[in-house]
Amino acid sequence: MNAFWQHLSETYPDSYFSTGYWQARNQDRPSAERGLQLSPLSQYGFLAIEGPDCSKFLQGQTTCDWRAISTEQASLGSYCNIKGRMVISFIAGMASPETALLRLQADTADSGRDTLGKYIVFSKAKIRNASDERVAIGISGKSARQDLQAIFTELPSKAMAQTSSDKGIIVQLDEAGERFEYWGLSEHAISIWQELSPTADICGADYWETLNIAAGIGEVCASSQDMFIPQMLNYQVIGGVSFSKGCYTGQEVVARMQYRGKLKRRLYKATLPASGLNYPPGTELFGGEAAQSIGNLVSMVSGDQNSELLAVLTEDAVASGEIHFANSSALLTVAELPYAIPSKE
Repeated sequence: MNAFWQHLSETYPDSYFSTGYWQARNQDRPSAERGLQLSPLSQYGFLAIEGPDCSKFLQGQTTCDWRAISTEQASLGSYCNIKGRMVISFIAGMASPETALLRLQADTADSGRDTLGKYIVFSKAKIRNASDERVAIGISGKSARQDLQAIFTELPSKAMAQTSSDKGIIVQLDEAGERFEYWGLSEHAISIWQELSPTADICGADYWETLNIAAGIGEVCASSQDMFIPQMLNYQVIGGVSFSKGCYTGQEVVARMQYRGKLKRRLYKATLPASGLNYPPGTELFGGEAAQSIGNLVSMVSGDQNSELLAVLTEDAVASGEIHFANSSALLTVAELPYAIPSKE
């Protein structure tokens, strides 16, 4: 446990971790009047790739275009196996011109490091799991930008832009400027938390996942590795795949699906009229009475009455309207994503 999590455990003695999410028993419900929500993002870790070849190495391994990623520009992305299946998904940023960071699900950090580490030996760069030293904090709400401006002299001004300073990195996730991630060393994260928390609603880490679900952003965790190609999570729509960057691991499969294939399954947002459920990512879903799986869960957060989720499903199953988990009669209600999926000619 690094210094930041130790600080939280002392500040919120009733806090605990549940399925990887930090929770506080007396945490606030988001308030429109306050306009600022803070979430300590315990579900995330970091890979640090350091050296003069860090961007060049990642350019040949991942789906995003590292020619466009800098200390001012972040990007969604993924690393795929040779079959085009996602091993890790991440937000990529640069802490410095020779230090790339991948913010990813914490339970994929070791496997991601080990897999990429097999190929980095030929580059002037090194890779390591930096999750013990770096922390991610979710900052959201109507006053998020205003509150951050009181601390940082410069902030990003558009979606997926980033700014870097000696205090850490700020990545803006939306166009409205109401959702940011802070990435910093644990000692700096403590200082940022102390400055923002007095006027903020303190929300569990799962609150951030409800925002991801609302935004239609799916991620790969340990139980869903090697399960999805990027298009199944709509990464070709939300900026996680470049089709002009050239070769990378799994590129042939990803490109063939984009230009020649027919995508049979893709990401949908849905609500389940049940609370207290805790299905892990990757859990199979079924349509009607059919015994064959028609999709897999990507992420799920249970609320007081309903559960919000993202799942990769077949179009036919969505049209049938009878999607459920095994041994459950509760049916999913599929909702609109906040972005359009282009139809294929």
